[in-house]
Amino acid sequence: MNYNIQKKESIEQDGCFIQQFQLGCLAEFSYYIESHGEAAIIDPIRDIDEYMTLIKERKAQLKFVFETHLHADFVGGHLELSHKTGAQIVFGPNAVTNYPIHQAKDGEILNLGKIQIRVDHTPGHTLESSCFVLLSDGQEKVVFTGDTLFLGEVGRPDLAVKTGDITVEDLAGLLHDSLRSKLMTLPNDTIVFPGHGSGSSCGKAIGDGNLCTIGKQKANNYALQQMTKGEFIALVASNLPKPPQYFFHDVQLNKNGPQEYTQLMTQPKALTFDQFMEFCNNGALILDSRSNIAAGVIPGSLIIGFASPFATFAGTLIKPNTQIVVVAEPAQSHDTIMRLFRIGYDNVVGYLQGGFETYVQNGGKLSDVEITDLVQFWTNNGIHIQYLDNAIFLDVRNPPEYKEGVLPGAITIPLTELEQRCQELPKDKKIHVYCKTGMRAKMGMSILNQNGFMHLVITQQGGFEAIVKANQGLEAQMKG
Repeated sequence: MNYNIQKKESIEQDGCFIQQFQLGCLAEFSYYIESHGEAAIIDPIRDIDEYMTLIKERKAQLKFVFETHLHADFVGGHLELSHKTGAQIVFGPNAVTNYPIHQAKDGEILNLGKIQIRVDHTPGHTLESSCFVLLSDGQEKVVFTGDTLFLGEVGRPDLAVKTGDITVEDLAGLLHDSLRSKLMTLPNDTIVFPGHGSGSSCGKAIGDGNLCTIGKQKANNYALQQMTKGEFIALVASNLPKPPQYFFHDVQLNKNGPQEYTQLMTQPKALTFDQFMEFCNNGALILDSRSNIAAGVIPGSLIIGFASPFATFAGTLIKPNTQIVVVAEPAQSHDTIMRLFRIGYDNVVGYLQGGFETYVQNGGKLSDVEITDLVQFWTNNGIHIQYLDNAIFLDVRNPPEYKEGVLPGAITIPLTELEQRCQELPKDKKIHVYCKTGMRAKMGMSILNQNGFMHLVITQQGGFEAIVKANQGLEAQMKG
């Protein structure tokens, strides 16, 4: 999974140049548009170096930073770009911020070199959501849809709900109207550049790919098919997964104006063992981003492997203002912190210099977590776990994954519910924690360890499928 921003699609036609950027770990797309020396950026992420480099390489002047809405899943880099270049920040109607912006009117056209950008207000995902239509010679060529329209999906309508004011159904109704009155009226060959790709939590089931056309979306996107408004509302407002807790934190940061990334990255310090322990003893959370923990587990730490969808899990499992100290592979300390800053987890005081090895060399205590191979995970002295009175399996996958089977007698609690439901588990038994690949099992194990569970077993070698395969002849029972 790519955690650095990468150049994706580039188009040079109709008098302009478009560069699509992708941040794989957040499934986020941002865009650079340029015409005759004037440039604009749409939905920039917080670390802006790649955009600044491209502006310099192309000898362009950044004129606008367009924001499709107040983002929930990442902190934007619009303010820092504006401060460094003098570019004007543009939102659509209804946007409320605590810093200067140009609040465009619905249908307003802004000139960029020899092309134009039209602001189409498309409320539904949020009240201020807007799409930006690129016009060349008066013709609609490209639409940047933000979180209104994805490939095969539409934006979720539950993130801007206000109790007693606006409901999920109200927002879904607005989304229905926006799609049909604005986006579906564009020419079929209009290129669609979405705000997110597959894997983002901003839509229920976003499809693969990074661009499409309006015509193909009208043909293939379930939400753009013929149906009544009531049917649309029922469809898009149902079965919405619970959003990560950091979403609401990020909206407020993007509204109020986040601290600039360049300044923020100078603050976390390399910590000696004694400094690290002082922060821990004063209540800081130890966030361990090692992907391989076979060497041991630090008591009280939360393990979120660097190779996982790290930022999303951190934003799901950690409260936003938590003070954090990082333990990482030494080469990944900087990037671990960068990924936290991207989602507005700014209270990172530092990282343990030398990582886990420094901790052990200085006599740091380790938890009594058993880390076994795939066969030992299922057996104890040759006896299968399900036949023992002192051991149980805990499955921390999500319910749709249970159709693949579960290990015999396993208790099933999704990882995101484990903190609230851990009292359902016995503390006097060994708990063998597993998931699909092993990543979430380590997170689940560390959550249990934080909550006083001492008899924990995991395997570093894989998850459900690997465990079953390694124990040929043992059947996983089906559930549900």
